[in-house]
Amino acid sequence: MKLISNVGRNTSCRVLFDTLNILPLPSMYMMEIVYYIKMNIGGLDQNSVRHNYNTCHRSDLPLQFCRNDSLKTSINNMGVKLYNKLPNHVKNLENLQLFRKKLKYFLLLQTFYSVDKHLSYEYFPQKM
Repeated sequence: MKLISNVGRNTSCRVLFDTLNILPLPSMYMMEIVYYIKMNIGGLDQNSVRHNYNTCHRSDLPLQFCRNDSLKTSINNMGVKLYNKLPNHVKNLENLQLFRKKLKYFLLLQTFYSVDKHLSYEYFPQKM
């Protein structure tokens, strides 16, 4: 990336990711897992199915109980965690192509360099 951009060795890649609109590897991982969950959401129940209350987490997916670490970090469980952390205006999109586009835009705006940063990040409602 530094070679393509013709910058020095000491230049931070974080600036280049923003300039070139490229997602870092953890963000690519998150994008693909969340997209996988969205494609297969028909087989998963949302919280709105479990109760009729109009809560802010009604479009979230419930997490499965896991006894060991291998299940906690599985694609399905990690995907649900990442999906639930998305803002509602991204989660509620029905069109998969539009969802993928908005998801990538959202991840480009935030530029997460680790999955833990994404999971600990607090979102404030805003329209994209």
